Amino acid sequence: MSQSILSFLPFSATTQQASSLNAIETFFSSDDDFILLKGAAGTGKTSIMIAVVDFLASKEVPFQLLAPMGRSAKTISAKTKQIAKTIHSHIYIPHTDTEKAITTMVLKANDRASEQVFIIDESSMISDKKTASEDFDSANPLLTDLIHFIKKGNKASKIIFVGDDCQLQPIGYETQESSPALDLAYLSNKFGLKGGETALTQVMRQCEGSSIFQTAHEIRRNIIGTQSALPQLIGTTFYKPEHAVKLYLDRFDLGKQDKVAIVTFTNAYAKECNTKIRSRLGLTNSLAVGDTVMLNQSYMGQHYVSSGEIGIVKNLNTKINEVAGLQFMEAELAFKDDSDTTFTVIENVLLNAIDGSYTKAKRKDLFAAAKKNNPSFRNSDDIRDDPFLRAIQLSYGHAITGYKAQGSEWDTVILNTWMPEPDQFRYLYTGVTRARKELFGNGSHNYCNKSKDFSC
Repeated sequence: MSQSILSFLPFSATTQQASSLNAIETFFSSDDDFILLKGAAGTGKTSIMIAVVDFLASKEVPFQLLAPMGRSAKTISAKTKQIAKTIHSHIYIPHTDTEKAITTMVLKANDRASEQVFIIDESSMISDKKTASEDFDSANPLLTDLIHFIKKGNKASKIIFVGDDCQLQPIGYETQESSPALDLAYLSNKFGLKGGETALTQVMRQCEGSSIFQTAHEIRRNIIGTQSALPQLIGTTFYKPEHAVKLYLDRFDLGKQDKVAIVTFTNAYAKECNTKIRSRLGLTNSLAVGDTVMLNQSYMGQHYVSSGEIGIVKNLNTKINEVAGLQFMEAELAFKDDSDTTFTVIENVLLNAIDGSYTKAKRKDLFAAAKKNNPSFRNSDDIRDDPFLRAIQLSYGHAITGYKAQGSEWDTVILNTWMPEPDQFRYLYTGVTRARKELFGNGSHNYCNKSKDFSC
């Protein structure tokens, strides 16, 4: 007699967890294309995913774990003990468009004919709006390309979209818009897919009594409309950015990227905190040995390192190279792989990306210089063949925005609770749910949204 999927859960399931697992098992034997697994913080969503993965492995059913960001892919890989990839690395091939001076993401041909199960974590972050950054572009929105890729291989392949529909929507979406990959009607109407959904709202027993989860669920009730007042206190209170910096430095441990972070809505607050932290740590110039940094875009050189990864500057060649009016410095950067093993990358860093002076016009000048001066790039049109076009783009990694924090977790989160609009509760919810053990908040959600004071 074959094992049911419920038997792969290593603890006694709640009623909701049992219902969700049974729904997923039924989904596998149905002709549905997808199922949504929605789960609030602390309800056991990850435990459900682990049980699903172990069930599929026991049945020798091919599956692929994907996530929108490298950090989220790494997190789910560590928890499931299975390989997880970013969506971009799995479905796209980068192609250099020298005319536009950008890298175009070209959809791969999915030639795998056998049926697969695709499990997509942090699905709230997947956009279905056409957007282009300064450096990357694609013909279609990410969600559209993802579904096309999956169904092109085998129409019977199935998708489990996993996520929390109260997290921040993808960049470019309005407050009232839903995340498209977690919207049953949208997936059905836009793509002609057949599917269902299951939801987890009951907090697991081991999470009961946690002030972090209690705060998260109070904010969540504002999002879904069952409560109209935010909690007065979000975490242990701090006040000014100087206090946030002190809290951060008291907990900071170089090289332990998931120990502490400052999370904020605005780049201005992040910049102020990063500047103060670097000063207290004795870090000078725009880049220094010992800097904690975050990748602004995926690096495709010696190793693939995805956007959002946090690393440490281990060594620097202090000579600055100037090309096309831009400044570069060679650095040795240390990152952690999926098994938490450190690896290093020695590469040029674009200093202008750190200070925000890297523009599309300057990028076009850089492409023109590479075409003129680099025969290898001129022949290949591959940015990996030019040491300056492939240069790593960084920002400081101590204080980051809520959007950059999605998909990551830290032991301690120091949250600036200021919101630009009084109903942007998803930002608060996302920030709170990044904390594993300790949460601090400055209380500015109570008044800054009225005064529009960015210094709060």
